[in-house]
Amino acid sequence: MPKALININNNSIVSSQHLNEEHIENLIRFSDRKEQLEENTLKSLHFHVSKFNDYCATRNVIPLPLQDATVLESFLIKENERGCKAQTLRIYAWAVSKIHSLAGLEIPYFKTVITARLKIISKQEVKLGVKRKQAVAFSYDHLKFVNDKLDINSLLSIRNALLLNICYDGLLRESEACNLFVDQIQKVNGLYNINITNSKTDKSLDGSIVHLSKFTSKLLPLYLEKVVAHRGQFLFKRITPRGGKLEKLKLSDLSPNPYDKPISTKTVELVFANTWHSITEYNQSVSFEHYIDLPERPFSGHSARVGASCDLVSAGFDDSLVMRAGRWKTLRMVELYTRGVNNKFATVREFRERLETIADS
Repeated sequence: MPKALININNNSIVSSQHLNEEHIENLIRFSDRKEQLEENTLKSLHFHVSKFNDYCATRNVIPLPLQDATVLESFLIKENERGCKAQTLRIYAWAVSKIHSLAGLEIPYFKTVITARLKIISKQEVKLGVKRKQAVAFSYDHLKFVNDKLDINSLLSIRNALLLNICYDGLLRESEACNLFVDQIQKVNGLYNINITNSKTDKSLDGSIVHLSKFTSKLLPLYLEKVVAHRGQFLFKRITPRGGKLEKLKLSDLSPNPYDKPISTKTVELVFANTWHSITEYNQSVSFEHYIDLPERPFSGHSARVGASCDLVSAGFDDSLVMRAGRWKTLRMVELYTRGVNNKFATVREFRERLETIADS
């Protein structure tokens, strides 16, 4: 019996029982080099293929190699009836197809049957008015609230404020924020830049330069002074639950410093969500004219990316430059995030300088 194939925590998602030696060898070869996929992509592949395998087991059908695309089609229909939307169903279809591709196999009539079924489901969602769930916008007004409430005596307050400011200035994904290294920071003409490397849409080490605003450039050295004793490579340090000091870490293979670990994407999500709750509490304590406009749902790790995009285009900045600032490959996501906003462009730094100049005058 060969070792686990496409494995996470030594759990196999592939049965070799019905595969020939060539297909098994292809999958073992990928298992040995599975780092070529992002960790979250590998987890997604594992989860979605496992669910399809369970479905096939209930029907006494071999999932790999799959002999009939209508089995996958019936699985997608079942999941759709259970509440899964077209976007999630596309991930299931991708995962099953990916496993076959890695083994050197094809699913008979996959493109014809599955593509047609996904189109039917998508059209049904349009007719029913089902909307794709998008992260709510964390805008400049929300960021200003955080900055006004900053407690410079609290390490946790400084770290969280810096995290939100950098996410906003750089239109960062939560994964990009987690994996920032101190040596990616550079000071130029009194302000700081960060070079975002190995991002979701840019795997090169050349990266993309993010220009930090004046406020963020003042906050950054204050934070670095507080964590100077920590020799770790990651910019955002793990902090004890009460926020008083840096967390003592166990050994890790993820960093040149064995005691250094990045914060988790869950931590980023919590910082954004807690900010939403803080503004909600503030709104309940002030008169209506002092309310800060809030979305109905809490902020998520993608909210600064959405909010900064909306703020830029509503200020008259060009979509194509927003696309570059957010490191998107096409205008599609800019258009999706900024629907209903008047379009035109600049950088986040330029936009914030305008607002801060007006506020200081």
